[in-house]
Amino acid sequence: MSLIKHNSTENGTNQICLSVLPFVNSDGLWAKAHTYQWWLNSSLPLLELQLVVFGLMMITIQLLLKRLGASKISSQILTGMIFGCSWGTFDEAKFKLFRIDSEEVLGLLSYFGYTLYLFITAVKMDIRMTMQTGKKAWIIGTPSVLVPLFCGLFVCSFLHKGLTVEEIRKLPLMTSLQSMISFPVIASLLNEMKIVSTELGRLGLSSALVADIFSLLSMLISKQLTEESAAKVYYAFGALFVQVFLVSFLFRPAVLWILKRTPEGKPVSRGSTQGVFVLVLLSSMTSTVLGHSVILGPYLLGLAIPDGGPVGYSFVEKMESFVSDFFVPMFAITCALKVDLSKLFIAYGAAFTRVTVILAFVTCVVKFSCVFLGSLYCQLSTRDSLVLSLILSCKGVVELAFTSLYTEYRVISKGTMGWITFFIFILATFAPIGVKCVNDLSRKQASNQNRSIMHMSPNSELRILACIHKNENIYGLIHLLHITCPTPDNPISVYVLHLIALVGRSSPVFISHRQEDKSIGDQPAYSENVIVSFEHLEQENSGAVYAECFTTISPSKFMHNDVYKLAMDKFTSLIILCFHRTWTSDGLIDQEDNTMRHLNCSVIEKAPCSVAILADKGRLGSLASMASVGRGKCKYSVCVIFMGGNDDREAISFAKRMARDSEIDLTVLKLGSAVDDGSSKWDKILDSEVIKDFKTTFLGDGRVRFIEEESEDGPQTALRLRELVNQYDLMIVGRRKGLESSSPQTSGLSEWNEFPELGVLGDLIASLDINTRTSVLVIQQQK
Repeated sequence: MSLIKHNSTENGTNQICLSVLPFVNSDGLWAKAHTYQWWLNSSLPLLELQLVVFGLMMITIQLLLKRLGASKISSQILTGMIFGCSWGTFDEAKFKLFRIDSEEVLGLLSYFGYTLYLFITAVKMDIRMTMQTGKKAWIIGTPSVLVPLFCGLFVCSFLHKGLTVEEIRKLPLMTSLQSMISFPVIASLLNEMKIVSTELGRLGLSSALVADIFSLLSMLISKQLTEESAAKVYYAFGALFVQVFLVSFLFRPAVLWILKRTPEGKPVSRGSTQGVFVLVLLSSMTSTVLGHSVILGPYLLGLAIPDGGPVGYSFVEKMESFVSDFFVPMFAITCALKVDLSKLFIAYGAAFTRVTVILAFVTCVVKFSCVFLGSLYCQLSTRDSLVLSLILSCKGVVELAFTSLYTEYRVISKGTMGWITFFIFILATFAPIGVKCVNDLSRKQASNQNRSIMHMSPNSELRILACIHKNENIYGLIHLLHITCPTPDNPISVYVLHLIALVGRSSPVFISHRQEDKSIGDQPAYSENVIVSFEHLEQENSGAVYAECFTTISPSKFMHNDVYKLAMDKFTSLIILCFHRTWTSDGLIDQEDNTMRHLNCSVIEKAPCSVAILADKGRLGSLASMASVGRGKCKYSVCVIFMGGNDDREAISFAKRMARDSEIDLTVLKLGSAVDDGSSKWDKILDSEVIKDFKTTFLGDGRVRFIEEESEDGPQTALRLRELVNQYDLMIVGRRKGLESSSPQTSGLSEWNEFPELGVLGDLIASLDINTRTSVLVIQQQK
């Protein structure tokens, strides 16, 4: 706040401007009830009011654009442009809300947040990935930056007429800005569209990382071309070298020292996280002192920190949500506030602005074409090539930040900034909408074939996808596979997918351990226990079992995409998931993993084949461990509950494989009802045929029994299960979703269903009310 003081002297009156401290806090409504707009006189209430207004407007726009598929950044930019443009007769009221001194507070806060955002993004990046990525990423990523850059420079040679020498010197910088592809922007877009863990998403990230390196190099070189003297260029490169030296030999060793102090497997302490935060601020300060942008130091420091490590993970976990959901929207809105849409056409009258607009259009078209043709050359489908072209053509907060910085450094005018921001808004809005229209994931995931156990040919190979989260899941799954009685005449192929949550890094990883490349040999040994265990299973059952292990490291909320993709690629008939709850040896709850449950629910709803959820209460794992230490096969008892319907028929089909094993005692309990359950005539015929085939094929051996009983209602069924459950090691039931209320045998049980993914019977067996160690396998036939 400035105070103007008038001093009268003999020679006249002098004006003296004195700076005094601003009013941060307000005295409140009651102290200044007589003062109109009292909250505008203090900086903190004014900032809070601005943030509330921004938030309400942004959420409203986002709700409208979300249905179309637009990205979040487009609603943030549009919010800023709405408040930045002229309001006509309401301009006076707007200027009171966004007066000049308040813009300084907004800018300071938003730039601080953007600095943290770049640091977090850099921490999650893996630069080594550029050396390990496949040829496709280089073929697509390299020309997508260099070709638009050279085409833009070629166009500039015809458009420089009417420009000053200083403006001509800035054209390479504008061309580099329009040609760039930003890894943080692409990663954020893929996450927002929930396709980051798909094969196309991983290729997009790899290509964006390669392109980002060339983009930053071109920006660095072209920025120096705008300098008038060679001395300034030498100083800039010298300062950059000093900054890299400080990050490499001062800040990074400090972070590694903090890392060494953290015990293996233990989280980073709060003090260590605070130490990293101080280093971020110090690196930012050194950038400013050396004459570079405040964001350079934190970005380089983030790249120097090992991705996925405990330090990076701890900082990302604590800060990412707040930075991404608060600071980044504020930064985007603050940048767009400088744009006055009402003056865009006036600004277009300037020659330099016209050339910049033409460059933006030319580089965008060339970039789209390069990515599209490069994708086709890499043998991607036309649809995937179009989707990848739209993704890599998108712009976002990084391009917006460069535009705002160049405006502050007076490299470009506000009119030019307005057009560039408007162009960023157009691409950020319509590129994701185009991706949504073209990329129909549900159509890609759908299967046109019957991929269930029931529809398999006799003695054909059973293909199973087994999903593992932790080592505790291994023994139970292996023993379940053992008792499916694999033989050379009736083999099984097991595709094991080890699911690891992606934390502290941006790029998801998918590893096939049979095709594992030597280039990742220096990476951590993922899934070692899983690989060794299933290789042992394959060796034990030579010629009867084929096992292949995969590891996926991806965001938890997108893991189901990897499950769908692998199931489709390997033509599996059954996906086996592990229940999210584990039990102790006493039958008590040990731990629960809600992330695992979310995955199970997602897979069971949209899987391209049949799905089973295994709730192992201990017997499967203990028997498997006994067999693994050389005690031989164990006598095992299995019970199948059959009430009719698709899922129960699939359960019977799975149990038929077990009936061939001489070490298995198999019981099929058919629970009927005197009351008509409302099922169709065709369903009744199918049920009858499945039971008839089972009796004809397997009855006669004392190991296999068929029991038929009647149950009047759900409570009677529950009582019968309580009597049976302790007599068996494994119970197999159908999920029977949608049949709970129509079937008399399960009527009333759905009201007590804690885990719908298990169905009413599976939930009843796995619930706390029945203290037993009997495991349960819940099967759902392909929808």
